[in-house]
Amino acid sequence: MTIEEVKEEFPTFDTFAKMFCTNCKSNDWYCPSYCNTLLKAQGRFERVLKKYAEYDGDLIKVNSYIKRAK
Repeated sequence: MTIEEVKEEFPTFDTFAKMFCTNCKSNDWYCPSYCNTLLKAQGRFERVLKKYAEYDGDLIKVNSYIKRAK
């Protein structure tokens, strides 16, 4: 997967966040705002997209990357 393909799929952070929340394993049926992981990813959106492309869309690895990022 290339970065261009990822940017086509997720042109904005909101589109990425919707996909991320849809695949969330949390037991919460309703989230009033972004979780800590998404808040952290919001400031690093370009890097998150690069990792998403590098990991071929593997959300588990992307989630781990976001949580490890400083």
